[in-house]
Amino acid sequence: MSVEDKVKDLVTSILEEYPNLFLVEMSIVGNSGHQRVRVLIDGDPNFSIDQCAAVSRRLGFQIEEDDLFDSKYTLEVSSPGVDQPLKLSRQYLKNKGRELKVELLSGEILKGQLTEMKDNAIHLVLKNKKEEVKKTILLSDIKKSNVLISFK
Repeated sequence: MSVEDKVKDLVTSILEEYPNLFLVEMSIVGNSGHQRVRVLIDGDPNFSIDQCAAVSRRLGFQIEEDDLFDSKYTLEVSSPGVDQPLKLSRQYLKNKGRELKVELLSGEILKGQLTEMKDNAIHLVLKNKKEEVKKTILLSDIKKSNVLISFK
């Protein structure tokens, strides 16, 4: 089992104690002299900085206890920033009611309100000058999807 798989297993095990949290992405980058372990977690509907810190402490302790790295490493546990694309169905569910910018594999870009996520598809309400149009988009047709932030 690779170090990355071992760390991912540790994260999954720790998150079992926090049912509102879920793993979005985990990666290990860098060379053997100094590696960076990057863990992105999110929560339904959200989670606190205290929960993030608790997961980070537990993961760091477990990595050290299991002696997974034989050289320096940096552990970074955070939530995806607003600039990070949505990757998981659970993230779409969490953002129901928010405005999304969706880039399709075809190159088409859509902006609309996320009204539903089910059966591996999202439902958007697109607003143009004259009317609202409802559109169903399969997750497999999405290249990238971001929540639009409004400063109104």
